[in-house]
Amino acid sequence: MGARVYVGSYGVGGALGDRIEEAGYRYAPMFHIQPGWYWERRRLPNGEESALSEASSRSSGLAGPLPELDRLLRLPSARRVTWGVELGARFRDELRAATDAGVPVRSWQLDEIQAEAAEGLGSRYREFTRGVLRGLVFGRQVLGDRSQRGIVWWAHTAQTLPGRRITPELSAFWRILNRASLGLIGEEYPVFAGDPAAAARAEATGQRGLQRGGPARQALARKYVAGMTPGYHLLAGLGGNTGHRPRAEVNRWREEYVRARAAAGVAGFAEFDFRFGNNRARVMDDVVSTLARFL
Repeated sequence: MGARVYVGSYGVGGALGDRIEEAGYRYAPMFHIQPGWYWERRRLPNGEESALSEASSRSSGLAGPLPELDRLLRLPSARRVTWGVELGARFRDELRAATDAGVPVRSWQLDEIQAEAAEGLGSRYREFTRGVLRGLVFGRQVLGDRSQRGIVWWAHTAQTLPGRRITPELSAFWRILNRASLGLIGEEYPVFAGDPAAAARAEATGQRGLQRGGPARQALARKYVAGMTPGYHLLAGLGGNTGHRPRAEVNRWREEYVRARAAAGVAGFAEFDFRFGNNRARVMDDVVSTLARFL
């Protein structure tokens, strides 16, 4: 059986989904958890909005804009989770409309468990994220949605979370993350320099932390996917070929890094940011060829 390959970009596009399906891959659109278009209001056809309102009197109070982020973080926990569920359900609204229009949507991607989830207001960010995940995985059952797991991206600076002392809030976070995830992509984004095996060990902190945790975290460790970038679009935090090394050296470094991560038992590999210097055909061929050898 061949490897399952999921491909997507931000938002949902019918033509893109068709091209991905025709190439033999699985279309999984990506959604951003940060404020944006989906925060502005719920967008449903009148018939679906009426059905939703009839099923729950609370739904009308959630149809407008989400609170501004600073206000959202000051809300009571239950209300913060509720708004998160609504945002995740709005993502599913988009997927439902696309599927009804014949777009071959196979899954979804969420960007991301943010760095803030491990910082001072971390519990509040996690509560909101927990709601988003619930809304994504379950959708709106009254409108016919069935549970659908997806792919969750995890910021490297938030990968200290598995080592935190377990609390009821963290326990709920790990449970819904495990329930929602087909794969959990740890954003490793190494700099392509030095010993690649040493870099692979250093970047694997999130995976090792999950392996040392309780049942939900151990289940997530088995779904852990090592996330990288092709290395030629040099932005802060994305690592890559910061030393401007020749293509052959970059390929050798990447090959050894991927070899080391595969030996550590990851569930797969992911690549982010096929733009600018990363979108050249030879770069994409180099990356995909390397990953294919270790899948």
